[in-house]
Amino acid sequence: MTDPDVSAHDHGATLRSPAIYLAVLGVTLGCAALGLWGGLSLGPVAFSILMIAVVVTGIPHGAVDHIVAARLYGLSSSLGDQARFYGFYLAMMAIYGALWLVLPAWCLAAFLLMTMYHFGQADLAYWSLPPVSGRATYLSRGLLLVGLPIAAFPGIVDPIFDAIAGVQVSAWPYVATHGAWVCATLIAQHVIVLAAVRPLAAERPDAWWREFINVAALSALFLTVHPLVAFAVYFGLWHSLGHILELVRFFNRRGEPTSLPGFYRKAALYTVVSFVGLGGLYAATQSFGLQDQMIALLFILISVMTLPHMVIVEHLYQQPETSGSAHHEVTA
Repeated sequence: MTDPDVSAHDHGATLRSPAIYLAVLGVTLGCAALGLWGGLSLGPVAFSILMIAVVVTGIPHGAVDHIVAARLYGLSSSLGDQARFYGFYLAMMAIYGALWLVLPAWCLAAFLLMTMYHFGQADLAYWSLPPVSGRATYLSRGLLLVGLPIAAFPGIVDPIFDAIAGVQVSAWPYVATHGAWVCATLIAQHVIVLAAVRPLAAERPDAWWREFINVAALSALFLTVHPLVAFAVYFGLWHSLGHILELVRFFNRRGEPTSLPGFYRKAALYTVVSFVGLGGLYAATQSFGLQDQMIALLFILISVMTLPHMVIVEHLYQQPETSGSAHHEVTA
């Protein structure tokens, strides 16, 4: 089904489009200002804010993987093609989910590593870097995004990681005793990496300086705001909304005129299925009302869905029109 209000030649906006970028940047800086003003005052509503982000953009951004995969791999609606796709997707989820039961600490480590790469790739694929330097840059960006909230607030992260995998962040070397230095190092390493790889960017993004603004804004967010709220802002707006907008462009370039409401119609079925599954998981483990356990199970579910999602996204970003989609935009 297509959207008549979107022409086949209108590829749509991205997160780097001026109005959207300034709005997302404004929300981020506003939250950071609240953090500076009120400390961790958003803590009591942190879980609610996280769930809003997960509901509005978090789960939907991966709920069209089956459609994206069909376009990327040329899959038909035949039983054989569908069985291959869903067999692969569900098998990866099942294997990783089973491993969480027996190797939770290792699965947490794998999830953090996957998240670093996935977040970094989504943020910086548009620089179209060579493969080796590109992947190193993605990991550098992800290390900043994942490492800052852990190093800045180990006491808050502790009960979450403990519920997920029995891990105490405050026991990690230097995190509890030299947190400020760890945070400074995380920021510095990424600034250095960005400066080093910029000359390698395929089309030298005109707004390269914007990434240094992004680093400053996101660092301020993760250093001042409750980790769950900071994660919600980044995951909901920077990552998931950015990916949704890229997918709208992807469908439009493929001759399937799609608006933002049209994307949500495509994503509706598996968004609902995901939340039904999460509710069933909460019911089966009697987790309703136990906030730390609910957060832990939410992150485990996200990790299980992230693994096959990353495989599809990796292939998506190998498409020249996707990795370089921002180069010809008017930027803020």
